[in-house]
Amino acid sequence: MSPELKTRFELNDQIARANRANFDAAGITTISLIGPAGSGKTSLIEAMLPRLNSKLRIAVIVADLAAERQVERISRHRCQAIPLLTNDLAAINVREALSQLNLKNFDLLLIESEGNAHSPVEFELGHHFRASVFSVAGGDDKATEHPFLIAGSNMVLLTKIDLLPFVTFDFKVFKQDVMRVKPKMPIIQLSIESGQGIEQWIEWVESHLTVRVGDRPSPRIFDPFIRISNP
Repeated sequence: MSPELKTRFELNDQIARANRANFDAAGITTISLIGPAGSGKTSLIEAMLPRLNSKLRIAVIVADLAAERQVERISRHRCQAIPLLTNDLAAINVREALSQLNLKNFDLLLIESEGNAHSPVEFELGHHFRASVFSVAGGDDKATEHPFLIAGSNMVLLTKIDLLPFVTFDFKVFKQDVMRVKPKMPIIQLSIESGQGIEQWIEWVESHLTVRVGDRPSPRIFDPFIRISNP
């Protein structure tokens, strides 16, 4: 690693620790959802929100050069979503987005991104958990193409399994590649169309919250036309 890249990672880690301290102080759980373009991350978030909005107060950060479109989709579910127009997500970008959120008003923060385009190692963001998202349409070789992402994740989500009859994808090969990088890694197979696997993923999310669902205040309705800022 070059001295410049090492310095960049060290600075990023400092900011990530500051982000994490803010998350912990506010009692908010943060999950990073990372995967290639077209893997279904935004659609997955859209499937999650109706199932969780009655239980949790949720905010979303979307990092993408077309983030405003994803944010528009997510906001239709009465969820505050912040766009970050970058494909090179780092902790400093997340920290800038936090200026638009009062973390104490939320229980769960989801960070959607395609990862870091300039390094094989994903930057830390301060998140508590990371789920890597791949689709069957992307091929069964993605675990070998993204070993550092797999190694740094707590969960692998395989989406669009309703397309299995129409694409070339060997789940056995994909799973073997994942386990070779990180043995015992949980893999959830999902279909937004049929709903298969969504409840299993929701259960995983709820089981990893900082505070139990039953101990949380009733979720307030978020009005996307009212900007929420730190006091």
